Amino acid sequence: MPSQRPTGQRPNSSRPKKRSVRYDRLLALIIILVLLIIVLVKCCSSCGKSSDPSGKTPAVTATSQTQESTEPSQDLYANTVYLSPSNQSDNIFATGDTNEAEVCRAIAEQTAALLQQAGVEVIVASESDSLQQKTAMGNNGLAAYVGIQTNQGAGIGTSCFYNSTSTQSRALAQAVYDPVAALTERDDNGLIDGAQVGSDSYQYEVASNSSPCCLIEVEYHDTTTVAQWLIDNESQIANAIASGICSYLGVTYTGGTGAGAAAGGSAADPAVTSAAEETNAIEDQLSE
Repeated sequence: MPSQRPTGQRPNSSRPKKRSVRYDRLLALIIILVLLIIVLVKCCSSCGKSSDPSGKTPAVTATSQTQESTEPSQDLYANTVYLSPSNQSDNIFATGDTNEAEVCRAIAEQTAALLQQAGVEVIVASESDSLQQKTAMGNNGLAAYVGIQTNQGAGIGTSCFYNSTSTQSRALAQAVYDPVAALTERDDNGLIDGAQVGSDSYQYEVASNSSPCCLIEVEYHDTTTVAQWLIDNESQIANAIASGICSYLGVTYTGGTGAGAAAGGSAADPAVTSAAEETNAIEDQLSE
């Protein structure tokens, strides 16, 4: 009898079986790998930014350097004289159709020119500068800060205010006051401490200034004769102030005559001598 094959069994074959490729599984595996790479990249990026919560590149160093470069260096003004003429245009002179601001600015500009001739660096405050802006310059280590004003009220003579907390301030005030007082040839008021808050002699420009400083008030402009003398002698007053500043700085004064010549040793020229004689004549009238 022919042999019978068991039911459900297939004859043995010598060929190996082929496995079918599952492309859907391969695609899923690739997607999973891509997602893992993305997650790893984000994790590494977050770790790199952990020192900067904002996620921005730190710019502190650059900002600090910019700020430091815009702040004035004290060394920049160590050899600079700052002149602060009065801005009080409402203080009218008794004659001459002028005021304290105009006359003091003229004196300051002439003083600046004389100092520059002697090789001194000078800054003259602007007409629009407030007292706060002016005294802020005093925090820059100036060689000298000199306020220039005229006075008004029931009084005569010249006064010079200084900061009693600074020996340099007093020395500067003395150096400026002496030639100006000698020029006026009237009873003057000497040096006055302007740093005492609440006192009648308090001067903001002096009290709020960390540089060697003084404020010279040249005579009183509210009487006709003195006001005219101030107008006629702007150049002589400038000469006296410049010579005093140079004396304080230890700089040889190269311009002017009179008190200035004594400070700097320059020879007097006949034309200026004539003007000085005329000035003395006016001073004699004022002292009578």
